[in-house]
Amino acid sequence: MTSASQLPALPAAKVRALSFVSDPNPSIEDLLGIVHSDPALTAGILRAANSAASAPVDRIKSAQTAVVRIGAAETRRIVLGIALSGSFGNLQRSGINEDELWRHLVATAVLADAIAWGSVEHSSAFTAGLLHDIGRLAMAAQWPDQYSTVVQLAQRGIPSQEAERMCFGFDHVEHGTAIGDAWGFPEEIVEAIANHHGPSHRGISWAVIRARELAGSLGISDGLVPAVPLEEESEASMLPVIEDLGGESAVLERVGWYSGALHAA
Repeated sequence: MTSASQLPALPAAKVRALSFVSDPNPSIEDLLGIVHSDPALTAGILRAANSAASAPVDRIKSAQTAVVRIGAAETRRIVLGIALSGSFGNLQRSGINEDELWRHLVATAVLADAIAWGSVEHSSAFTAGLLHDIGRLAMAAQWPDQYSTVVQLAQRGIPSQEAERMCFGFDHVEHGTAIGDAWGFPEEIVEAIANHHGPSHRGISWAVIRARELAGSLGISDGLVPAVPLEEESEASMLPVIEDLGGESAVLERVGWYSGALHAA
């Protein structure tokens, strides 16, 4: 089990941005306040607003116009993604394929958002998808040399959680759950982090589990081992989510839009 001394501190520079984890509906004014305070956030928002997917008539040059262009909900999601990547960056020494891991997180978020229904808020489902592997990000950033052994073991066929427990005495699910608690994430987000490998039959956790499986069906891996195709007759295979979003190419384009904003930061 993760001890308190092993938990990363909430990065001071990211406190305001990560506070949006608990605020699914921030105002435009709140968003502009945090975007204006951080050049990385400004760069990411401008990249998203000026992308082909956003189709601006003229090039957008101000954060205020960019936020209005893409909207408060999308701005919040990009702010959270950039804050997360800025808190746990430079993972090369860990052996993880960093670009693929971020595609996995973004794809899971996009698909969890689309799966959410009933009492599950779409904004919360997206957030849970984005944050579900925060334990892996933290372990790879905190102890990159040690985590490189995990990657090597996983690539030899040992399940990644088992490899993590062999090397650390705990796995990324436990570490991520402890971080979520320590950083004051909402209970439903912490629950999704704790249960993203299953089993879960309800709420956001279920949406994140199915979204991870669907991301794998698009060929998006977790940054450690190749993506796993969907099993026939699995719950995820019966969900028409990808078709509802316009097909595989449309989903991948959406994932690329968010990922581009993160890389611009």
